[in-house]
Amino acid sequence: MIEHRNSGFVVSNGLVPVNTICDKIGKGKTLDTLMKVFPKLKEEDIFEAIHFYADNVDVPNADVDKLLALVNVGSKADETIIEVMNLHQVVYIKLVSIGHALYKDQKDFAGLMNQGLRICCLDNIESMENETELLSEVHGLVQQALTTAVPDVLGDMERTKEDLDYNEYVHKRNLKNGS
Repeated sequence: MIEHRNSGFVVSNGLVPVNTICDKIGKGKTLDTLMKVFPKLKEEDIFEAIHFYADNVDVPNADVDKLLALVNVGSKADETIIEVMNLHQVVYIKLVSIGHALYKDQKDFAGLMNQGLRICCLDNIESMENETELLSEVHGLVQQALTTAVPDVLGDMERTKEDLDYNEYVHKRNLKNGS
């Protein structure tokens, strides 16, 4: 549980500040390392802190490339391999939270960030197909960074959906939503 204390928001187990946990994740600490550094914290506490931080900390006002920069490192003309070149800590934590919401069995923060990036891309394609607004500011950042890295990525949305394993994503989302 997250509590408000004089110094800010803390995880009830161990009274560890949410910001401290997320700062350490942003600096590359793993789930196992965090649980060793803060022995009173359980896995659930750490993910609760991540989701709380993601829901309550705003993305800084900065140029998109300072928040999220992607590059296509594919070696062939028709090959798209996206690599993250720059990633602000707040955006990183928000992507980890998005990834964890659907992939709760995955514990690796970098893997969850990649899943969050993939989910945002697929959500954005659905938004375009349905002519609805993007779901969040992070979705907008992902959209801008992706179209900068691969300008024609949305020219063939079916291929992009196939490349990002859209069917698996829909299946996972339906399981989560009980559909």
